Amino acid sequence: MWLSRFGGLDILQSFSRIPNTTQNIMKGLMVSISFCGLCMVLIGPKWQTIEEYQEMEGMEIVFVLDVSLSMLAEDVNPNRLQRAKIEMESLIKGLENDYLGLVVFAGRAFSMLPYLTTDYDSIYLRILRMINENYSRFVPYGTNVGNALLLAIESFSEEEREKVIIFLTDGEEQLSVRSQVAEAVKMLMERKDISVYLIGIGDPLKASPIPKKDKNGHVTGFEIDFEDNTIMTKPDPELLQEIADVTGGTYIHDATGDELKSIFEGVIADHRKVLGTKTRNTVKDVSQYFLGAALLLLVIFLLL
Repeated sequence: MWLSRFGGLDILQSFSRIPNTTQNIMKGLMVSISFCGLCMVLIGPKWQTIEEYQEMEGMEIVFVLDVSLSMLAEDVNPNRLQRAKIEMESLIKGLENDYLGLVVFAGRAFSMLPYLTTDYDSIYLRILRMINENYSRFVPYGTNVGNALLLAIESFSEEEREKVIIFLTDGEEQLSVRSQVAEAVKMLMERKDISVYLIGIGDPLKASPIPKKDKNGHVTGFEIDFEDNTIMTKPDPELLQEIADVTGGTYIHDATGDELKSIFEGVIADHRKVLGTKTRNTVKDVSQYFLGAALLLLVIFLLL
């Protein structure tokens, strides 16, 4: 036969064989169901559930951050200042309904906010990210602990909430203004509603130089004093421990910065009040399940 020129009869029959009815029905169902699944993805289905949660009372937390030149020492990675900021931001991202304030200090203290805020992303974290190495080199030289404590105390409202000061510094008091420290201690002793946590950062056993860097972040030298000697900085926890002892506060030192986050979380947990257990409706987008099912059926359709 002339058809034999194109191949064996059995091969030709295999190409011309009409698929069975069951296979056609299965393929049709898969395409139809896949189409319906893709349509559901476009609709964006939601699933509503009810969950229980603990309602927490909002606290007032004022962070006091040392931005003096000694905080640029790199005995903590990447340096004392940046590590403190990183751990602060990590903690703040997990807060809810708390009122935050921010005081920075070197030779003088400055309140970075005119009032406590609950707007973490748009206000608080944006201001925190503005504090960098250039800022530390711009502010007045020194570490005026007393001035910073006074400003932190004044930042609190008159509302009846838990009030906490988290004070971050290397504790190296380059500018000693003991009268302001004494005044701050007196105010803290009178204000029994304020809890103080003084957290030291940096290696207290080894002095470190303060690097100078170019705009690309490369070290070009080290900070020097008026006599051209390299400035060596070593945390001094004695003053902070003394303030903590007198005021009934707590002093904790973290030489490497690795424990800052857990210290912060412990402080918050100790003062967090649970108001009660409530329920709330939560809505979850389930369109991804329909998309996954549609793609799976299309793959099986192609394999049949």
